Amino acid sequence: MKDTDEKAKAGMSRFVVTILGIALLIAAVYFIFWTPGETNVAPTSNAINRSE
Repeated sequence: MKDTDEKAKAGMSRFVVTILGIALLIAAVYFIFWTPGETNVAPTSNAINRSE
């Protein structure tokens, strides 16, 4: 029974490490490629100089 427990513990640990690695990889890819940088859209002059 002890051998089975050790195999199960090793398998669960490997699973958790694999899931953590995949999550870190996805987070790194998101951070590098999809985080927004500076926006190039300037406000229109009509919105700034509007007087009523």
